[in-house]
Amino acid sequence: MWSRRRPRAGSARVRAVALTRSEDPLRRTARPRRLVALAAVLAVAAAAVVGPWGVVTGPWSAPGGAGGDAVAAPMWPVPEPYPVTDDPAETLADLPPGSEYVALGDSYSAGYGLPDPTRLPTNACGQSARDYPHRIAARFGLDLTDVSCAGATSRDVVSGHQFRGVPPQVRALSERTRLVTLTIGGNDADLFGTAASCLALSSRGPVFSGRDAPSCRSTLVHDGVDDLEVRIRSRVALGIADTLAAVRRAAPDAEVVLLGYPAIFPDAAHTPERGCFRSALDLGSLAGSFPRDTYPFTNTDVRYLHGVQEALDEVSAAAAAAAGVTFVDVFADSQAHSACATARPYVAGVSLSGTGDLSRIDLEPGALHPNERGVAWLTGRLAATLRGTAG
Repeated sequence: MWSRRRPRAGSARVRAVALTRSEDPLRRTARPRRLVALAAVLAVAAAAVVGPWGVVTGPWSAPGGAGGDAVAAPMWPVPEPYPVTDDPAETLADLPPGSEYVALGDSYSAGYGLPDPTRLPTNACGQSARDYPHRIAARFGLDLTDVSCAGATSRDVVSGHQFRGVPPQVRALSERTRLVTLTIGGNDADLFGTAASCLALSSRGPVFSGRDAPSCRSTLVHDGVDDLEVRIRSRVALGIADTLAAVRRAAPDAEVVLLGYPAIFPDAAHTPERGCFRSALDLGSLAGSFPRDTYPFTNTDVRYLHGVQEALDEVSAAAAAAAGVTFVDVFADSQAHSACATARPYVAGVSLSGTGDLSRIDLEPGALHPNERGVAWLTGRLAATLRGTAG
């Protein structure tokens, strides 16, 4: 469906290939020269958009998960607890200053795309010192060991080596651990890789990833059966459940908190009447200048991918309840602040960058991930939860 081949860490270079006339979905439109030029830009994007772990067909795929060899990591320091804040803004009765706090999870835990990289547990993880674990640790004076890593799957948390030399995240836990937080499941579902594959020419399509496919939904729903939702309600649900069970075993005395994912794709009540579409490409892209913070998804896929997120939220809540851990459901309360929103979004839109000759186009870090405002909001929600469970 989408490639899960593991490229080298960092930006890959892919030579752009233009559409032939027979492949051009716009060749019969009213303004052929301008639109053919724009179609060529889109063809470049389909071939050459790259993120930190691969082309647009899966920039958030787990770098070292099943289906490929783990990527060799550079020399990396072993994550150690950050020092206790001398005068924390707040204290918790059941988590006094100096309590051991371990943060696990994927890019939504790691603050992917934010500044101040920690370079832990390896540079390729994209972890930021502004992620919500660092903010929670500073607020309550906790000793933080942050092993969250962009691209992580439940397997990477429990038993896999996401990068060679980087142990499974669960090994950071012990009987001394008093707080564990994590966000996990999105990469198991390939939610972010799927979303990146759904970038479209217009609000009615086509999408980059399939020749003349009007939407991603049209390639994933067959005879009324949604392939992605089936995966979420089976394999993904089991992966989240196994992860929470492993965390409970490794840290038997810890408060465990699973955070859901904020809305990337809004519900109908928070979708503008004319839709969310904001193109990621325009004629200026031919000169290497790209629009910022865009939302290039068809109206059909906004509705479809909202449903996918809703399914992931539901199985996460169910797994947390079964494991006896706290679930922070941020999906419903962030609908007005999805990446579709133009006022105070919590999730960044899509921004591209590239060379003037379009030989390389990059998907900028942080696309469809919480921005500074969103991470601050997640921190507030988590802090409020901890006051209720450990205050």
